[in-house]
Amino acid sequence: MIAGFIGNNKSAHRAEVKYMKKDKNRIAHNPDYRIVTTEDPTSPPAEAFRRLKVSLDFLSADEKLQVMQVCSAVQGEGKTTVLLNLGAVYAEDGKKVLYIDLDLRRPRLHRAFKLENKIGVADYLAGYAKADEIVKHAAPNIDLINCGMKAPHPTTALGSQLLKNLVDDMRGKYDVILIDCPPVLTVTDACIISRLTDGTIYVVSGAVTEKGAAKEAMGIFKQNNIRVLGCVMTEVTPNMRTSSYYNNRYKYNNYAEKKTSEN
Repeated sequence: MIAGFIGNNKSAHRAEVKYMKKDKNRIAHNPDYRIVTTEDPTSPPAEAFRRLKVSLDFLSADEKLQVMQVCSAVQGEGKTTVLLNLGAVYAEDGKKVLYIDLDLRRPRLHRAFKLENKIGVADYLAGYAKADEIVKHAAPNIDLINCGMKAPHPTTALGSQLLKNLVDDMRGKYDVILIDCPPVLTVTDACIISRLTDGTIYVVSGAVTEKGAAKEAMGIFKQNNIRVLGCVMTEVTPNMRTSSYYNNRYKYNNYAEKKTSEN
């Protein structure tokens, strides 16, 4: 199933330009990891993230989805941006959200909140820190466990009982836990992390992901019995969807902006 679309349409350019100064046409390429759902809540990209949450809410009606990893086939598809914005939508709905950065090779989540990457999950797994020492407050209703020290053996660390114990402990403290992990085609980390989760959100970029890579990643998910909750397509261009959809989104955006100005 397609769990959501994050658009690259012309109607969103005005909303995107202040986030993507180098290329206003790209919503997934977000080097500063700014959270559009907070900074421009009525924009089409923000609404796309809210629709993604609704899709996941429907899925969790039968089985609770509390811990989810956000994964992509290769680097640069927008998985971290999707994770941050999805979490922000849960937080604005009153849910207690925890981000865990398990991309031990290239940690990034701390940058979104301008935090230093000190004392994190890698320190905990190495025995240098306690669980309550690695949780940082990031935003209203949002906490973060950053990566911390450089892990000498990331794959071994991710498969440890200590990490399972940590995630199980956090289940009792948070409504939603979102885990950032490395791309599935680069290392095996995502397959290992999936054992700790209730499902995987698979991010595919309409501009970056090659068809073969997308299929290969799905093959890895299937081979390892990884539950894929859905696919989130980023950088969707008008020719990927009907033009009427984009016209309707443009009308909605104008209405939302007008309503706000009148109030």
